[in-house]
Amino acid sequence: MNFLILVLGALSFLIFLFWFSGFFSGAAFESTNKKTLKKIIEFSKVKKKEKVADLGSGNGKIVIEFAKRGIEAHGFEINPFLVWLSRRKIKKLNLEKKAFIHRKNFWKQDFSKFNIIIIFQVGYVMGKLKKKLKRELKKDSKVISNTWKFPNWKPRKQEGNVYLYKV
Repeated sequence: MNFLILVLGALSFLIFLFWFSGFFSGAAFESTNKKTLKKIIEFSKVKKKEKVADLGSGNGKIVIEFAKRGIEAHGFEINPFLVWLSRRKIKKLNLEKKAFIHRKNFWKQDFSKFNIIIIFQVGYVMGKLKKKLKRELKKDSKVISNTWKFPNWKPRKQEGNVYLYKV
């Protein structure tokens, strides 16, 4: 009986980590669909020497897609299960030289070395995130947002729920 309670407690904790760990500093995990991913890649117009950061990288799908194209891509994720899952996929695809997943809170990361930032966050963090990105990113850096708009920042391009901003 004690073993069953221990297993159920561990499972409950893992479910909590998986679904809600990002909620307190950003969005809970939701995978990007193929159509949106294709639009993100198209909007980026990324060059080989540029670096991409995905803030709240979830299952690593976006990081992996850029790495497949020969682009150095970094994901920042706080959910340990999603970090493990992403790193496992990267290793399986032999993309360790281009794709990197960091178990870090992106609020504590400096993004000045990145040219393109990809985000899929929630409305209540967008104002604070806008200030951080405008402060840290170089001129002409691109920010691509899935679903959520930045307050008082006009997108350069929009198609469906994908928004392209320039710093």
